[in-house]
Amino acid sequence: MIRPLLTVTLLVGLLTPGQAQAVPVKLDSLPLSVEPNAKLLTLNQAGIRAAFPSAAGRPDAVFMTEDRKVSVAFEWRTSKLASNEVEKLVAQFPAVIRAQVPNVKTLKSSLVQMGGSPWAQFVFTTPSQADDLRRELMVTSVGGRMLVVTIAGNVKDYSRNEAVIRNLTNSVRLN
Repeated sequence: MIRPLLTVTLLVGLLTPGQAQAVPVKLDSLPLSVEPNAKLLTLNQAGIRAAFPSAAGRPDAVFMTEDRKVSVAFEWRTSKLASNEVEKLVAQFPAVIRAQVPNVKTLKSSLVQMGGSPWAQFVFTTPSQADDLRRELMVTSVGGRMLVVTIAGNVKDYSRNEAVIRNLTNSVRLN
């Protein structure tokens, strides 16, 4: 589910600074750990509930860049996904994105390795008034369930924050 980034950026009081050192942190209720840094803010549970009012599709953890322009949301869905089905998603899921997201301008899908596991990656843009919106979905299987990482922001904001975002996503380790 895609939500306007504006909702998340208005939740300034519900953010906590990231950790300064690159020490792996186990995320509550998620089968993974990450290495957040001082350039990332963490949305607390109240902030996540405010940004995602519907329990369906609410992420389990959300990080934001210091400028509050790009968010990285982690969601461990109850949907079944076997490890050997991740590669199939690369071919099948673009049609779902095009059917559910209006005005998709660009869409790229690929299979990537992250933390030693295969991930289906989908990067797409949609038009907006000032700058195109950029969304990236990264999907893998953990314990037979679907784990989704959603990176959301404008194209320019993502470009400015790409190093910080990539450091976070490259630090993901499945438990």
